[in-house]
Amino acid sequence: MKVQVVSDTLFKLKPILSSQLSDGQKVFVKTGTEFEIQSYTRAKDNHVRLVLANKTLGAGSLDTWYAFQPDIKIQESVVKLEVVSDTLFKLRPVMSAELSDSEKVFVKTGTQFDLQSHLPDQANHVRVAIANAFLGPENRNTWYAYAPDVKISGSAMLMEVVGDTLFKLQPVVSTQLSSREKVFVKNGTVFRVNSHQPSDGNHIQIALADAFLGPENRNTWHVYAPDIKIEGNEPENAPKDNPPSEPAKGSPIRLPGFNSTFYLGNPILPNGNFTWAEATRNGQRIPVNKNVVYGIIRIARVMEEVRQILGNRSIQVNSWYRDPVTNRRVGGASRSRHLDGDAVDFVVAGMHPYDVYARLNGWWGGRGGLASATVFTHIDARGYSARWSYGF
Repeated sequence: MKVQVVSDTLFKLKPILSSQLSDGQKVFVKTGTEFEIQSYTRAKDNHVRLVLANKTLGAGSLDTWYAFQPDIKIQESVVKLEVVSDTLFKLRPVMSAELSDSEKVFVKTGTQFDLQSHLPDQANHVRVAIANAFLGPENRNTWYAYAPDVKISGSAMLMEVVGDTLFKLQPVVSTQLSSREKVFVKNGTVFRVNSHQPSDGNHIQIALADAFLGPENRNTWHVYAPDIKIEGNEPENAPKDNPPSEPAKGSPIRLPGFNSTFYLGNPILPNGNFTWAEATRNGQRIPVNKNVVYGIIRIARVMEEVRQILGNRSIQVNSWYRDPVTNRRVGGASRSRHLDGDAVDFVVAGMHPYDVYARLNGWWGGRGGLASATVFTHIDARGYSARWSYGF
């Protein structure tokens, strides 16, 4: 990640007015200066805490400083937004007529922004966090845009720490680790990540993209799942997997780890609404082991709840379990939860996928992943919060 100074400014040791600091507590930095950074953290009074990656400043040769947010722009993403039709960026995803002038900003066709992140939202809107501009009377960088008016390209994953935590070399209780095996990370810190996956003991294994922490400069750590949230799509994750034209009904199948015979037309759960035909694509994708079967059952319970929350509307399953060969063929993520059986891509009758996402987001919380394209919604039971938009 990089930070660029866009207006002559002072880097400070505290997020307060520079007049309240001594000369030794602040450093002048000229417009156009760029630094590689390990991470940034939102701080009080519109400041950002920056950890420089390969540079120190000041008499104390320090790498951690605070900067006034409007004086810098953070370039941590290759994600770009282009406005393809004159539009309004809004503070709420509603009709512009419902907003005051201070809650919306006109943006002209052809305008481009770098994005920190983007997520689906209701009424076919997308929530965008702009990396290189602050708009409106209050210098905001987070806005809602009407999805057909913008084009978003590129992908990146960000991890935000949502509670003071420890990054650990092993997924165990921190008291079992030496001081060299753990690093304290402050609430609000944001890193760009290359990958993330579940680990033992309700932990997540993360591979940082730009930061090397601890005495051995490591980029791979374990972190307690409730202490972080992840936003952004994995590169090349653009699955195109449509449902079969006709669901199978009575054919028998055998599932690994079970002696009994299952039938494609039978519900996965007693009296449930989702069948083994939907989970296995009419028996063409038989789970490779019993853990995948348990994953299918786990997310089937979730899908029954989803159906109730959405008013018992009809749900069409586009994609459920995918074996590794199929997952690569349809363009799934390299660590897709479809491989574990506990992910479903689906379409809800009479609801736009962005509205489905908005309705489920708070309810699903930190229990798993949630994402939308304009043509389907994805949900999975990975056990920690991951949110993204597919961008198509």
